[in-house]
Amino acid sequence: MNKEENTQAAAFERSTHRIQFENLKSVELFIDGLDRIYQFKLWGNALTSMFVLVKEDSEILNCLDVGKTFNMKYYGQDSMGPIGTLNTRIKYINRVDEGRFKGHYLTGLTIEQ
Repeated sequence: MNKEENTQAAAFERSTHRIQFENLKSVELFIDGLDRIYQFKLWGNALTSMFVLVKEDSEILNCLDVGKTFNMKYYGQDSMGPIGTLNTRIKYINRVDEGRFKGHYLTGLTIEQ
């Protein structure tokens, strides 16, 4: 690992220590050109697997691609404001055709270093 990678890893370590992953409730995303902020309920667990649900007719869906990284604000269970902002990569986007989440896309998220 070179000096820059060490610095980035240390910064990631510091930022993630401040966030209690098990208490994350939602994530906020702003994309230039979409004139609104999107807030999604987090499902799953940030330490193992987490995802958000995106409605199939939402305009933000056109901006989400597997592998793309966004700077997202995370909110906790009892937090009045964001508890952290982290680079987050889209891990997968799967359409749901039946059941409870029909008409949505399960969009997997992973926090990047």
